[in-house]
Amino acid sequence: MYSVDSGYLSEPEGMFKVSGGGLIKKSELTGNLCIKLTSIVLVITLILLSACTGSAKIIYVEPGNSIQDSVNNSTTWDFIVVKAGNYQENVTINVSGLTITADPESSAGVLLRSQDRNSSVFHIKADNVTVRGFNITGSGEAGSTPDAWDGIGCPPAGICLERANNCTIEKNNLSENRYGIYLQESKNNTLSQNNFSGNGIWLDEGCSQNRLFGNLIEKGNIILGAHCWNTTVLHNQLSNGEGISIACCGGNNLISKNLIINCSTGIDIYDVQARTVLSDNRIANCNYGIYLDFVFDSEMYNNTISNTSTGIYLRDECHNNKLSNNTINSSDQSGIYLLDNNADNSICDNYFNNTVNVRVENSGGNSWNTTKKESTNVVKGPYLGGNFWANPRGTGFSQTANDSNSDGISDLPYKVYGSDFDYLPLVMNSSKPGGS
Repeated sequence: MYSVDSGYLSEPEGMFKVSGGGLIKKSELTGNLCIKLTSIVLVITLILLSACTGSAKIIYVEPGNSIQDSVNNSTTWDFIVVKAGNYQENVTINVSGLTITADPESSAGVLLRSQDRNSSVFHIKADNVTVRGFNITGSGEAGSTPDAWDGIGCPPAGICLERANNCTIEKNNLSENRYGIYLQESKNNTLSQNNFSGNGIWLDEGCSQNRLFGNLIEKGNIILGAHCWNTTVLHNQLSNGEGISIACCGGNNLISKNLIINCSTGIDIYDVQARTVLSDNRIANCNYGIYLDFVFDSEMYNNTISNTSTGIYLRDECHNNKLSNNTINSSDQSGIYLLDNNADNSICDNYFNNTVNVRVENSGGNSWNTTKKESTNVVKGPYLGGNFWANPRGTGFSQTANDSNSDGISDLPYKVYGSDFDYLPLVMNSSKPGGS
């Protein structure tokens, strides 16, 4: 362990003087201190764990030994620490309250490869389980159909939770798996800070009250299956895959502050008739930004959508949804597209800057403005009203309209299509920053 000389301030920039007269880089010292600090935190955690649970054990697994054997020899609230190295096995966890963690003292990490490609690497069948810090691979092939899975129990996944509740899955790296993390009829679990390559997160039917925070997904997706309720998807980053999908019959889900880039669709929702909220997401370079199909009573606000084919797409009987304070620009086909019987939606206080802002087929009866009231609008004006209608050439309605009383509302209404008007279109003196 290094000791720091009190005279280090006189040494070259970026260096510390240590006992014995030598020099060490600050970054190296910081790294060593961080490793030691992490180890101290782990030791304190283990001591507190043992003190609180009385009979809880700390079990270490060395390379060449079996993680499964350690699980089989454990009891509730035991702590299993897996030493750095390569392991090849499939681990079933049926002990509640168990924590399994890769050794944080080693930078080499733990690689856990599936022995049976048709089974999950970790199959969790108990509550209150924590799995942390592993590199997990080899369970099925991303994008393939499982060779031997009848839809019951767990498919080949890096980590699968089957009727498991209150679990924590964090800081794992998952690649070359059919599914990254798969939940079946599991509730109140936290999936956070995991990295995925070629796979992602799938919540199957009946999952509820789960939290997905801060995950990084490359060439994968997040799917909320049928009858998923009260799920929070927050601060995740998805790129070069399929985005976030929400299937039928659930509700009260929150999709917020996610970054979605180069995906086929940013966020799509199908057949949802209970409140779902999409807010503060950034979506860019996707075919569709937000895609709603047969969706009722949901809200989309503060989202930024750019460089898509269609910014927001409503099709097949979307009713009573509220779209507000969204920024939609640089869409090739249209900013918003309404197809087939979309009515009674509130679409106001949005910023549109596209060559074609609105396309409509067989839809009507939507509201394009709210009642004028004092509040900051999407272009920082003093009143809420309708939408800001721009185009990249600078000749859009809101960019050229008169505002004789300087209230930020056009003197004249804007005809959106057919008999639908924006009666309070927004104006401002210059384009919104980042809008062109």
